[in-house]
Amino acid sequence: MSSNNLPLLDQIRARVSKTLKYGIQLNISTEESKKLLRRHVNRKTNLVIMFVDINKSTQMSLSLPENRFSLMIQTFAQEISIAVSGYGGYVFKYEGDAAIVLFPAEYDQKTACKNALICSTAILETIKKVVNPEFRLNQLPEITLRIGLDYGNALVVLYGKSLEKAHIDLIGWGISMAAKIASIAQPNQILAGESICNTLKSFDKDFLYYSKFVEVDLDPIKWNYPSHVDVGSIYRVYEYLEN
Repeated sequence: MSSNNLPLLDQIRARVSKTLKYGIQLNISTEESKKLLRRHVNRKTNLVIMFVDINKSTQMSLSLPENRFSLMIQTFAQEISIAVSGYGGYVFKYEGDAAIVLFPAEYDQKTACKNALICSTAILETIKKVVNPEFRLNQLPEITLRIGLDYGNALVVLYGKSLEKAHIDLIGWGISMAAKIASIAQPNQILAGESICNTLKSFDKDFLYYSKFVEVDLDPIKWNYPSHVDVGSIYRVYEYLEN
């Protein structure tokens, strides 16, 4: 761990410790992501989508008192929300023990893809080095995460008449694939779809090498989604290994 990260980790540690003692410290809102999407209603926009999912949360919910389990989920959500905002991301929604995050890529696909990957590693570092040690101190189980990312365009759909009040949602390949990719990730593993790798490679020929993308061997019977690039091939998935 770089010494430059120590002050930030200490700050996170203090906040997590306070959260576990006194309750959640922030009002977590997804309104900023809604503001972003309202500018694209009934149109497609380019996004990097990140799914962050807590492993085995159902088992934990059955073994812990309700208030203790709720506190764990709230702490997770709080730290995800803060982390992604630091990398230009927006929490689109929380679904139980999972967070769906957007990185706008309409004007700068390369930066959005890189920020999403760097953010993913930062989230894992926060969980491993700060959140889990604090959980242990408070007699709570440690957590592991599955992270899936993909890049593509998504259609912004408004379910109602009022732009400000109606439910807004996303439909598209990228958000669907990010969820599927996260579902096959191992604990504390970051997986990215080929759209992210291809986008980065088109801007920087050496990025794949230096960032250590390793293609995941997938069962074509269970994973049969078609590639965008190689006709007749399955959609490739890569593990992202931090340098």
